[in-house]
Amino acid sequence: MKRATYILLLLALSAPLFAARQDSAKHRLDMDYRVSFRGGVIRNDLFGNDKLKDICKTGINPTLGGEFAIAFHPDWQALHEWNDASVGVALSAYYLGNNEKLGYAIAPYAFLDVPLVRVPHFVMGLRLGLGIAFLTKYYYNTAIPDRIYGGSLTNSEGNYCIGSVFNFHFPEAIYLEFPIKDGWAITAGGGWYHFSNGSTIQPNTGYNIFAGELGVRYVPPTNAELRPCWTKNPDGRKKNWEVEIAWAGAARQVYYMDRQTFFGFTLQAAAYWRAHNVFRLGGGVDLFYDNSYVRRETTYGRFGRIPGTHTIAARENGADCWRLGVSVQPELVVGKLTCGFHIGVYLIDGVKNLEFDSKYATEAQKAEWQATGRVTKGIFYPYNILDAGQGGYPDGWLYTQLVLRYHLPYHLFIQGNMKTHISKVEFICLGIGAYL
Repeated sequence: MKRATYILLLLALSAPLFAARQDSAKHRLDMDYRVSFRGGVIRNDLFGNDKLKDICKTGINPTLGGEFAIAFHPDWQALHEWNDASVGVALSAYYLGNNEKLGYAIAPYAFLDVPLVRVPHFVMGLRLGLGIAFLTKYYYNTAIPDRIYGGSLTNSEGNYCIGSVFNFHFPEAIYLEFPIKDGWAITAGGGWYHFSNGSTIQPNTGYNIFAGELGVRYVPPTNAELRPCWTKNPDGRKKNWEVEIAWAGAARQVYYMDRQTFFGFTLQAAAYWRAHNVFRLGGGVDLFYDNSYVRRETTYGRFGRIPGTHTIAARENGADCWRLGVSVQPELVVGKLTCGFHIGVYLIDGVKNLEFDSKYATEAQKAEWQATGRVTKGIFYPYNILDAGQGGYPDGWLYTQLVLRYHLPYHLFIQGNMKTHISKVEFICLGIGAYL
């Protein structure tokens, strides 16, 4: 599953290059180039996790980096609908700071560049990216050998924020551009840059970098006569309603000392109203399966066999592995690609009865927990929503998903989705589906 994840992601990153090359065979393909320098801080404490700030002193020592990017301007209907947007690829490099305790990062990614305001001497836009990152410092090559197993994350000198070399990268920024002369422009901007392996390998606190950047952009001279003529289609919708069903599988680790990988999947069915060429609004049903919620003994290192995380009071028939919810699914549309941020509520959720937070529990629930190791909760109940799923806090009744789908011929599509509880990633899935 991990190898398939990496291969599919690399293909997705290469898609703009292959598509742009095909377009250049028919038309002249305009390109521009950007070089920028970036500086910021890691602020995981803004997402409910202040341990990283205390141990690594993030937010104090700066994170520095640079980037080289190439943007392509093919004659695609989908890009014209986004105010003549462009697609491109970029390569970022970071020094993560803190006296080299966090090491360095190399991050190639693909992006969509959407101009929001474009006037002769000023441009403001959004740059939305998705990519991968390779980190030089992670827990298993920074922890003291005797503490790799048995030492707690709190006292370990290891970098417990990241558990693997390979990670996913989500660079999202807003930028300003000031044209100067002969195709040159000064650029400035800032945004949120996230690194995480999606819980495929623990520990996985991840990094949340907030940074600003300054750079230059160069647009080579082009011959306007060679540019293709384009006639805008005012309404590219093929139909007002779309129905989709998808299955996607995942693999994740739960506890950094356990090192066991558990299988999971999602099954989704939804209907969407195509409100505009670039937007659709849907609602659907989500079924989740997570094999880590099976009662079992787990093994880690030289400390023998002990009950595994989330399994002590799990039902032996595996009923706690299943969750069912309903969600609202707003999605952006870029040609055959859709990107949605889904917000859902669990209707059936055995996991909530395995999670206890004394701050919100009633006296009856405390007594039930002491007696059985489980606690009965309704669909809606109070919990710490900002820390959901982190540090032993309950996941809660609210779940979110970031979903990417690319539509293929024969009414099929491929899908990647990241299931989260606010800022905590539960797992990343890859799969396939069908649409009507």
